[in-house]
Amino acid sequence: MYNLFEKLKEVINKYDNFIIMGHKDPDLDCLGASLGLCEIIESFGKKAYIFLNNKNLQNYNSNINQAFERMQKDIICVTTHNYKKIINNTLLIVVDVHSSDRLEYPKLVDLVDTVVIDHHIKNKNYIKTAKFMYIDSNISSVSEIITYFAKYLNVNLDGVISTILLGGIEIDTNGFNLKTTNFTYEAASILMEMGADSILKQELLKESKSQYIKRASYIKNSFIVKKNIAMCVISKITNTIELAEIAEELLTFEDVEASFVIGKLDQNTVGVSARSLGVIDVSDIMKQLGGGGHTSNAATQIKNKTINEIKENIIKLL
Repeated sequence: MYNLFEKLKEVINKYDNFIIMGHKDPDLDCLGASLGLCEIIESFGKKAYIFLNNKNLQNYNSNINQAFERMQKDIICVTTHNYKKIINNTLLIVVDVHSSDRLEYPKLVDLVDTVVIDHHIKNKNYIKTAKFMYIDSNISSVSEIITYFAKYLNVNLDGVISTILLGGIEIDTNGFNLKTTNFTYEAASILMEMGADSILKQELLKESKSQYIKRASYIKNSFIVKKNIAMCVISKITNTIELAEIAEELLTFEDVEASFVIGKLDQNTVGVSARSLGVIDVSDIMKQLGGGGHTSNAATQIKNKTINEIKENIIKLL
């Protein structure tokens, strides 16, 4: 990552303003990386903003709402309504995503210079206009990358931001069970030294009783394919975070080595989230459906096909 950090130092010194943008339906890894990067950029004496496409934070998931409520630092967010005021000598840094169709606001990449930092396997929809792109699918999370960048620069991150970064690592590793190396544990240790609060982290990761019951009802209707693969089909409108959470929870059941969760993201789009303990390569299946990811963590989004068609296609591929 040394080369990445040197390049980031170079571009931070070159531009005056920075907009940090993640993916739609941001999770704690996306938010933590964005907040950490903002604080790092501010340590250079530069202006940094987080792009959120909705003024009403209540429309984001509860983890994101709780994280912002806990923030004591002044984090400035921009939206589609006011970003044009700050696009002079501005760099857009995209985190936790590299597909243009998954961005909060894809049009922005055509208006300013762009850099991409991600940990998902590169797919065909990557941002082709990026000045440079750093993607390492062997790293647990973008939160891990930003943690090491802060350490490299000797920047001591805010305690709440450190906590959100730690929560991001925990979510993306499913409790330090997937894509976890000694560097992942070291990143967690660095964040604890910076002031991350394990109790606050648990508060951020909490969910409502209604959310839990809804997810449990979906899991109740899951079924087994080929003895060791669990599948869950959700006919109601859902989101990518919920699909991922269910896929990860299915892995906790006895004899389950891989899971596929299928659900409608909108009237024309079906999402699939796939997880594995590592023996079964779920990214291979997702690639054949136009998506991608890591051996143990992959996904895809498919338009103009029914849930049943996609379910049968996955079973056939398996």
